Amino acid sequence: MNNTSNQFIHQVALGVDLGGTNLRSAAVNANGTIVYETRRPTGASEGVDAVINRIADAVLEAADEANVGPDVPVGVAAPGPLDPRAGVVHFAPNLPGWRNIQLRDRLQELTGRRVLLGNDANAAALGEFIFGVGRGIQNMIFVGIGTGVGGGVISEGRLIDGARGMGGELGHVSVDLSGPRCTCGSSGCIEAFCSSWSLTYEATLLVASGRGAAIQAAAKNGKIGPRAIGSAAANGDPAALALLERAGTALGAGLANFINIFNPEIIVLGGGVSEIGENLLNPVRRAIDAFAMPVIRERVQLVGSSLGLKTGIYGSAALVFHENHP
Repeated sequence: MNNTSNQFIHQVALGVDLGGTNLRSAAVNANGTIVYETRRPTGASEGVDAVINRIADAVLEAADEANVGPDVPVGVAAPGPLDPRAGVVHFAPNLPGWRNIQLRDRLQELTGRRVLLGNDANAAALGEFIFGVGRGIQNMIFVGIGTGVGGGVISEGRLIDGARGMGGELGHVSVDLSGPRCTCGSSGCIEAFCSSWSLTYEATLLVASGRGAAIQAAAKNGKIGPRAIGSAAANGDPAALALLERAGTALGAGLANFINIFNPEIIVLGGGVSEIGENLLNPVRRAIDAFAMPVIRERVQLVGSSLGLKTGIYGSAALVFHENHP
């Protein structure tokens, strides 16, 4: 199966990337060209209705500017947990008041278009599969490491998301039963070791203890976070290197589990934390070698995202294209 444009019923898709800070909408054609794109503040503090109206306006603008016909659906990549089958966002941490919101139906009413709702991390996996580094690959894992850790599983060319579309919460797989508490309420999750929030928390503790001077010195405008940790590690700081060793080992252990379960051809790492580079990735590779079954891991490639800051837009459009993918 090749991801060629003539396999898609629609040759263009409308996509919405709903974030806590920014709302992006675009028209994307089947070969991956962004025909039109718009970005505006989400305005989450103004409430649910205001945000939904803003999404609808963004969709109508993109459709009008790109001259997209009325039969073309809209893909919406939103933070979860959410139920794409029912079109409901159950809870969005960065969007105040978003509890059990019937987003799909409300947008269909406002735009007059069919709407496909998807978890943002699952959508990102589809984006890499259809438009990015996963093109032509039938079995892949996507893990996005940013503020949190999300992911998606493509098996034999299909997104694996479970009975209610909530599967693929790869960041909330526990790799240490005695590990740190996660925001989901569990302990030892991958996210609790290598997300931006967890690394920032650990680095802040190091600074408070007097062992994080190099990290604090690397922090621009005093902002301690993954960028400062990566910079300090690149300059050989032992505390920063140890922190990344811990994070990378936990991430690699999780990836080894995914390798053993899904037997992927590639694992795609995206998100800002993944850009720290080899001081994070080297312990990831060592952990994969230690915990994945050798006969399964030997042909798996670990690669970086090719979509970068456009992952959300491509992912939301991919929800439309993937719906009728052979």
